[in-house]
Formats: sequence, structure tokens, C-alpha cells
Amino acid sequence: MTSAADVVCVVGAGTAGLEGLFAAREQLGARTRLRLIAPPDEFRYRPMSAGSLFRPASERGLSIAELAANARAAWTADRADVVRLDDRTVLTGEGDIVGFDFLLLAPGARSMRTLRQGFVWERGGDPGVLDRILAEIRAGEIRSVAVVVPRGARWPVPVYELALVLAWTAARTDTRVTLLSAEQAPLGALGTGATETVTRELDEAGVEVVGGVEVLEQPHQAAGSSPPIRLALRAEDPAAPSPAPTGRSGDPTAGRARASETREFDRLISLPAAFGPRIAGVPTDAAGFIQVDEALRVCGAERVWAVGSCIASALDHTLLAARQADAAVGAIAAARTGAAAPTPPDLIGILLHGQRKSWQAENPPGTIQPSTRCLWWPPGRAVGRLLAARIAAWDASVEHALPARPGGLVVHVPIALRCGEHAATRRQGAVSDEVRAARMREIENRQLLAVRRREREADALLQALSSDLEALAARERATIQELRQHGYLRDRQP
Repeated sequence: MTSAADVVCVVGAGTAGLEGLFAAREQLGARTRLRLIAPPDEFRYRPMSAGSLFRPASERGLSIAELAANARAAWTADRADVVRLDDRTVLTGEGDIVGFDFLLLAPGARSMRTLRQGFVWERGGDPGVLDRILAEIRAGEIRSVAVVVPRGARWPVPVYELALVLAWTAARTDTRVTLLSAEQAPLGALGTGATETVTRELDEAGVEVVGGVEVLEQPHQAAGSSPPIRLALRAEDPAAPSPAPTGRSGDPTAGRARASETREFDRLISLPAAFGPRIAGVPTDAAGFIQVDEALRVCGAERVWAVGSCIASALDHTLLAARQADAAVGAIAAARTGAAAPTPPDLIGILLHGQRKSWQAENPPGTIQPSTRCLWWPPGRAVGRLLAARIAAWDASVEHALPARPGGLVVHVPIALRCGEHAATRRQGAVSDEVRAARMREIENRQLLAVRRREREADALLQALSSDLEALAARERATIQELRQHGYLRDRQP
């Protein structure tokens, strides 16, 4: 059993990190010292409209400093670069060293666009992209739109929602919508029921689906104005069975991918591929995602857990990440007392169907930044058992409880987590003495830079204090002189 005054450190200030921070304060007691390591960004969230499923709402933000203060946690405004398990420390990007007794890693994932042309659909991108494309469809200015799920996208649902929204808008036009996916079957990772439901939705909307393909860009035929976007579709596995044909074209080959073919589109929207945070000192897979066991504990580590989009998992959703954070903090509490750790959560949600009229009613033509939420429930923004309650206390537009449960297919998917056979070896043993020495030099250099940075900050503070003292002395002399001039003060007689 460990002390109630342990230092519990949380890395990351996304949904998982902040939910874990508040859960740690609630479950581990007031005496536990909490520290948050996260860059000085805002936490962005999108409030839900009361009683509405699909009405759009603008993003809002809360400062990380305010959130950390609310959890009574110290805050290091930086990223975590290295975890040193032996001495239980985290090295930050600017060279600070933060000690911990227990560590929760939730730094999120990195994204990278896989196609240079078109638009990338991700947070922080251009929010008006969809509105402009919908306007072009209504005006008859474009004839084809492609939406792409690339290899490496861990939550493909947004592309399927985009395809439906585009197709519903294009229903009375000549514009065709094509969904190109690396998945062999639509939403195959969510089970056969999800595949059947979304295939039926896409078919009814008139979306052509081409699955099991890697999408590659082709050079333009002509330089200059705005030629069509040419995409090469290469079958991921030419021997794999093709999905059932879909699409309103009636083409019997729809849904099938030949070994290689080229298509042209007027507009292109794609998801980015996801990569892990690549924090040194913890075991990761080839893409940089942190490897954890079935209890969310980092492989080969006794007091380190990882949750959310940073872990090596086939599926990623913010509501799942928040529930994982609650479970990981429960595991930390259990480790302190020797009790049994809680079971990590599965992915649970509802796959909606038949929502076309409802979506169109809440997103009429001309809606600025229309919502794309029309397929998966609940959405993944201001979620988390504790985080949502904190946000709702500050922002009256946030509903602590989600609107009434909509109808649809209940999806329950177990999340497979396990350590690789040689996870501990990959973390330390496979590193040569030369590489280890180079890493130590890098750590020492960062520490030296951190010391010099603090020295510069101290010098700047001393200069500011000296300047303030000089200004105060000058005001004091001026006041004394003025009092003398008016006869209120007299010089002392010898």
C-alpha cells in the first residue's frame, strides 16, 4: 500500500486526459498531489442543442489553466517526450523533469494527410468546407464528389456520415457521391449488423461504395485552372471477396475493386491517417501507438497506464476514451489498496438509420457549418462522466445528460488489448550502448537548456523588479518634492 500523498501525473488535456484528471481528484482523495502535463492549448468542445440530434453548434473553448485549477492540479505547460520508468520521471520537451508515483498517459494521436489534393476532414480544419460543397451541389456546379477512408484511419464513421449528407443533398441533382474505403466491408470493425445497416443506408441514399482499396493520387493531365482530381484505386487484397454491389448507378461491378483503376472527381474529402505520439521510454507499435495490456496498463510498467487515441487499438472514440480514463484511474486506486482493478470498457453506441428527414429539417440549405452528425450516437465532444458535468457547470449551453436515446442498432464491440510477446525487450533491450548514451546526452542537454531557460526567466524577473523599485523610488522622490514645495515638509535643522 502506498501513501495518500502520492503524486499522480496525467499527460494530455484532451477528453481522456481531463476526464482522468477529474476522476483522479474524485477517486484518489484530496491529499493526492495531481500534476497535469499538456501544451498550453484550449480544450475545444461542441455543445449539444437541447432536444436536438443534428442541429449544428459552433465549437467553444476552455483554458487548460482553468481546468487544471478546478481539479486542484499543478500544471506543466509542455509536452511529454520521454518516460523514464526506472526513476519514475517524465522529461518534457523543454527539459523539465516531472516525478510521479503513478502516471496516466493520454496525449492523443497525431494526424497526417494521405492525399495532397482535396480537403482533409479533421478538427482544426476549414469548418466551411462542407457548406461550400453542398452549395456547389445544389447549384449544379459539380458532378462528382469522392469521400475517402484511408488506411490508418481508426474511426471511419465521419466519412460515412459525410457521404450520407452529401448524397441527401444531391438526391435531386446529377451529382454522384462515391465512398472509397480501405475497409473490405463498410464499418466492418463494428460487426456484421453495423455493416448491413450502413450498407442499406448508403444504398438508399445512392452512394456508390468501393471497398478494400488504397487510394493513390495521379498527376493532373493539364496544368492550370482546376482539372478534375484523378485517383488511382489499387485493391488492398485482390484475392479478397468483394462486398455486395451498392450505389444507384445499377452498375453490377459497383462495390468491387479491380487490381487497379483510375477515376476522376470534381471534389475530394478524406480523413487523415492516425499515428501514435511516439513517447520514448514506453513500448509502442510500428505506428507509434502505446502498447497496453487488457487492463490498460502500459506493457512492462507497473505504475503507468495509457488511454484514448494514443494506445494501440483498432478503434478510437472520445466517449470510449473517457470511459477508459475512468477505468484506468480506478486501476490506480486499486493498485494503492491492493484491490481488484475494474474491467476496461467496450465500445458502446447506437448506429442510427432513417434520419434523412430529421437531419434535413435541422440543417436546411444555407446553414453555416452544417452538422454531419447523422449516423453514430452519442457524439464525441463534451463527454465523460465528470468532464461533461464540469463543462455544464460553466457553460449553460451544454446538456449534462444527452438528449433522449434515439432509435437504431445498438453496437457493442469488445476492445482487444494485449502486450506484444517482446514488449519489454522493445522498450529497452534492443537499444545499443551507443544509442543509449546518445539519448542520455540528449536528456542532459535538455536539462541544461531548462536550467538556462529558468536562469533567463529569473534574470528577466529581477530586471522587472529592479525597474519597479526604481519607478517606486522616483515616485517617492517626486511626492516628497511636491510636499516640500507646498510647505508640508521642511528640511531638518542641523
